[in-house]
Amino acid sequence: MAEKDSSIEIIDNPKLRNLLRVIGELGFTTVMWLFWIYLLLPVLSILLWLLGIHFFYHEIIHQAGYKHLLTLFKNLGFTVLVVFITLRVWGYYNYLAFGKRNRRKAVRPAHPADLGKFFGLSTEEILSLQSRKEIFWPVKEQ
Repeated sequence: MAEKDSSIEIIDNPKLRNLLRVIGELGFTTVMWLFWIYLLLPVLSILLWLLGIHFFYHEIIHQAGYKHLLTLFKNLGFTVLVVFITLRVWGYYNYLAFGKRNRRKAVRPAHPADLGKFFGLSTEEILSLQSRKEIFWPVKEQ
């Protein structure tokens, strides 16, 4: 029995590929690379976290940045307190000036005769319309 040649000849001719195949291959390759990067994100997060600890130690502890941070918190707290007191005093002033007054005027209930006059209907028709569950209003052409 004669032995067959087991080598495979691979022919790579990019000109023979159609556009749909090229787009499909590039899209699949891109998706797989993004998936690979996604899998490596925890390692990247750990490295950045460790680097952040180093920078935190250098800025806050070594260069005494915590003093600036405390000063910032003190100034910020003072600013918040001033805004809070200002708004509280303004609210209290508005309550004293306007809180007990009721300037709203209620609209008097519409009487069926007034509604009839407005819509051009009789009082009986208005009362009939008010007592119905559904009203079909015909459209008048002018």
